[in-house]
Amino acid sequence: MNLIEDARDLFLPAACASCRSARAAGGGVWRGLCPDCAAELRDLRPRLATPLHEAPPTVAAGPYSGVLAEALNEYKERSRRELASALGALLGRALAAVAAEVPGAVLVPVPPTAAALRARGFDHVLGMAAGLGDLHRCLRARPRPDSVGLTPAQREDAARRSLRATRAVRALAASGRPAVLVDDVVTTGATLGAAARVLRDAGVAVSAAVVAAAA
Repeated sequence: MNLIEDARDLFLPAACASCRSARAAGGGVWRGLCPDCAAELRDLRPRLATPLHEAPPTVAAGPYSGVLAEALNEYKERSRRELASALGALLGRALAAVAAEVPGAVLVPVPPTAAALRARGFDHVLGMAAGLGDLHRCLRARPRPDSVGLTPAQREDAARRSLRATRAVRALAASGRPAVLVDDVVTTGATLGAAARVLRDAGVAVSAAVVAAAA
């Protein structure tokens, strides 16, 4: 958070990112949310997602609905960056559910396109994943159409065409360590499936994926 945002929150406390009717907490892991909405997120338990495509085994922190959906949308689309800590805590629970099965794994975040990065001003997945483990930025995203309105087959084709490996993937492949993909929301699983294929083609084993929410 920059100085302008700090000053804004000091003199104009933000409303809860979910209900928008109560004042948000100003500090701690659950900042950006009121006590009731924070409690709803704390009660969520990780679950195995069931994407349509051939994505790696995927664990979600919760369903894409209610408080979680509102918080994710406020974080991504309205730059409520203070929510990164709460969403990161949930993502950490999903990661803990698979950690024992993937010892030594690194985290590979699914990247935004350049257009999305410019529009939002930050990499929202990287922000959530910060501090959760050994992050390797091995993927880059080329321009792709908005997924809204696309059929599952069109989503898969768009994801496959857009994702590419970076030079950093060579060192990861040489290390022999497996990867766990990290993303914000899984819907059809097209993006996770495409990302896994790119990494596997580069010699990196993809053991699982974790997401904040499953649609």
